[in-house]
Order: sequence, then structure tokens, then C-alpha cells
Amino acid sequence: MISRKLFLRLLAALSVVMIAALAFSIFSTTAAPTHAAGTSAGSKPQYYYFHHNFSGTAKSAKANASLASWSSSFTYGGKTYSYSMVGTNPANGYATSTIPVTIVPLILTFSNGTSFSGVKKVANTTGSPIFKNAKFLSGTTQYGDAIQRAEFWKYASTTATNYHVYMGVPTVHAAVTIKIPAVDGKTVKDTSSGKTIGIVNVNWFDPTLQKLLISLKFTPNMLPIFLSDNVYLSSGAPSLGNCCIGGYHNAVQNSAGLQTYIWSVNADAGVLGNFGEDVSALSHELAEWLNDPFTNNLVPNWISPIAPQYGCNNFLEVGDPLVGVVFTVTGFTQHMQDEAFFSWFARQATSIGYKARYTYLGTFSTLSQHC
Repeated sequence: MISRKLFLRLLAALSVVMIAALAFSIFSTTAAPTHAAGTSAGSKPQYYYFHHNFSGTAKSAKANASLASWSSSFTYGGKTYSYSMVGTNPANGYATSTIPVTIVPLILTFSNGTSFSGVKKVANTTGSPIFKNAKFLSGTTQYGDAIQRAEFWKYASTTATNYHVYMGVPTVHAAVTIKIPAVDGKTVKDTSSGKTIGIVNVNWFDPTLQKLLISLKFTPNMLPIFLSDNVYLSSGAPSLGNCCIGGYHNAVQNSAGLQTYIWSVNADAGVLGNFGEDVSALSHELAEWLNDPFTNNLVPNWISPIAPQYGCNNFLEVGDPLVGVVFTVTGFTQHMQDEAFFSWFARQATSIGYKARYTYLGTFSTLSQHC
């Protein structure tokens, strides 16, 4: 079963301004957090979520997935919640996992002849802290590893000091050109930046990527990342009213096994008020993939204290409660997103995260409200 996320991101510029004011009052960091702001008229910045209930052969495939992963469970309110994450369980001691990565730049060509080439954004992506070591609160490492170590700091700082989940040096595949049918894609002018952006129906786009997973011979032990330049997705017919999705991660059972993958925009500064700027969307999806690779982790219902418009949710999607809260690190210009920790979702009164925080930057000072 596939269901879209039940909440929209940054519905109005007013909400963003309020969040920004809150963030700047909370944080004191080398590079102050900022927020993805305003939008083109009528657009709704968001991400997309594919939820799967594995059963039968797919359930067996998940159990035997060749992607380095671990599974555990927690109990809250008399109910047991099972979950899987990438890497190894830090509570069981230290181990280092390195995930092979291939970046596939997409050249998306629309029926009016306009093309957007993800090739232009490869260097910005590979040269970012997604793949390069940088100074994070939880050590000098890559972004994804920094988030995971901070999330399980109780162990990473004591019995599992060498616990790591690295992204391997990315292989860059030759660009893949995709021609978008007129009914499934269009180009529009983004009023916030004056630039032209592309919009593609996610219901056409994702099946197209799934075919590429087979034709490009990807394997379940690796992470393919499909990269777009200034092209967003829509939840239905391509229009600003159904736009704009900045990224998603998914898992699909195919002839190779249970394959996980990510699609992300890498947008120019200012486009859609900086929604999806440089690697911010990819950081959101990478952190979520690390914490929910098979898109089937459920947790107690939660609601974001800084963005109640997200509604009541029960997915272990660590980026969703903090969409738009981004930061930079010394030596890099790319933006990365704050992420909610496992303890926030599992409703652990004392967080096992860095400095007992509930998010990497400490945006949340308490557990989510019941909803």
C-alpha cells in the first residue's frame, strides 16, 4: 500500500517567519539555523512518503535484505513497535558500516523543449558534508553518520565510540535523460525567484525511476540517489496547486531483491524561497532513509511542536517534524536539515541522544504532544 504524507510543508510564509523567530531564539551555533521560506503563489512545499506493509515474499526479502541493517523494537503504552535502520545496532557495540552509493543525475526534458540537467548539481552534492567529513557536534564525520551518532549518543560516546554509518565515495553514473509527457509535466515561473522550474507528477515519475533501478542494474546492498536540478514533483496533475515535492525515499521489491533508493532536488538559492536549496532536501531524505530504509517503521502518534500544521502522524520519518530548519557547518556552504531523534518518536523521557536532546540542534526541548 502506498500513501502520501498526510501533512503539508510550510503552508504559509507567516508560519515560517514564526518558526524562524523561535529557532533564532533557541540556537547559538557557529552557523545559525535558517529556514526555507516563502513559495510561489499557490504552491505547497512538501515531501512525499511511501509506506509499505511487507507481507509474504516481500517480508522475507526484507528479513534477508542485503542492505546493511539492523532491527529492534520498543514498547510504549502497552504496544510494541518494531523498526529497522541502516548500519548496525550501536547498543550492541561498535561497528562501522559503509554503504555504496551511486548518484544518477537526471536530465528532465519537458514537452515544450525545456530541459533541466542534474549534472550541474553533482559537484555541489559530492562536495558537500553528505559525503565529505566536516565538524559536527557528534564528531568530525559525514552528515548522516553525525546524525546517527548523535541520535544514539548514549552508546556512541561510551561503549560504541567507533560506531559509524558512512556513505561510500559516490560513483557518478552517466546522466539519464527522461522525456516528460505533456500530461505529466510542465514548466512554470517561480514567483519567489523569477526562475523557471519544472513540475512532474510523482505518480508517473516514481514508476519511471523503478524501471531505471532494473535497467541500471542496481543492487539492494547499495543506495542509488537520483538527482534533479530545479525540478520538483506534484501530488497529482503538474500544477503549482499540487506542488512542490522536494524529495522522497522508497523501497521496492524487484528482480534484484528489496531495493531502496532516494530522489532529491538540488535547487538554486532563492527558488521556492530556498525550499530544497542545494543538499537540504537530500539531507532530509538521507536521514530518513537511515532511520526507515524499508519505509515501514511505525511509532506512537506524534505532532510537531513547531509545525502543528503537519497534523497527527505515526511514521518514523525523522525529517518531517523539522522541515525547513536548516544549518551549515564550518568550511561548507551547503545547507543540511535538523533531524528528530529516535527518543522523540519512542517517547523516551530521558533522551539517549546528544546532550539528552530530542533533535540534533536541540530544536525540541520536550517530547511531542499526544494526538
